[in-house]
Amino acid sequence: MDNKPGPKTNISTFGFIDEVGLLHSPKEDRVFGLGLLKVQHPSEVHREIIQYKNKINFHGEFKFSDITLKNVSIYKGFIDVFFNTPNIGFYCIIFDKSLLDLHKYFKDNYYKAYNAFVAKLVSESLEMSEYIVILADDVSTPKDDNFEKEIKNKAKTKTRRNALFGICRVESHAISEIQLVDVLLGITAYSFKIKYGIVNPNKHNPKFQLMKYLQKHLNIDKLSIANEYSLRFGKKFSIKEFKGNIINKTGGDLNPTAN
Repeated sequence: MDNKPGPKTNISTFGFIDEVGLLHSPKEDRVFGLGLLKVQHPSEVHREIIQYKNKINFHGEFKFSDITLKNVSIYKGFIDVFFNTPNIGFYCIIFDKSLLDLHKYFKDNYYKAYNAFVAKLVSESLEMSEYIVILADDVSTPKDDNFEKEIKNKAKTKTRRNALFGICRVESHAISEIQLVDVLLGITAYSFKIKYGIVNPNKHNPKFQLMKYLQKHLNIDKLSIANEYSLRFGKKFSIKEFKGNIINKTGGDLNPTAN
């Protein structure tokens, strides 16, 4: 019997978003990044995280900034959780703020820029016929920011469908999946800080050790060589680096030399 092509079944997914760095800090603080954990069945990764935390008797919040020589082995276990979970993907964009002209393209409105960048990340993480609902780490914004509405509209423009059918801000200390994004994104941003000469590589630094551990899982030498790594069992690990391509207000790309 021939398998005739036809419309693909819609796939519903969940996404968890976190960030590293600040858009409104000085350009000398060069690295800003956004990360997205995408899963079809969040209960699977949540169960893996809870089982691991119970196993090691760890019940607090975990985040990249808290990594020390004493607990780096614990954080290696959280990396293992990602790789042990089926149908999961991590997607991130790293920005070198020295290449961002937020005044020209966003009139220094950091919230508009942030919304456009989130819409770009979400849209580019989706496959055809994939729809997503997002839980994002909560940040303080003005009342007129319209974060949820803006990002939904920008994602719709970019994907040409209502691909983002829901988005909500939540407190990350209560969401383990966002904490996992924090760790994966923090490691990736750290690798770019080494690339940009912001920090020196030091094998005795626990964050450097964790970066090496993640690179070993991915079978690569450098995380900062931005690329997409397809892994087994439906996993992906995608890193994109902003290299001067301008992201406009709709979340689309513009030629930086365009008028």
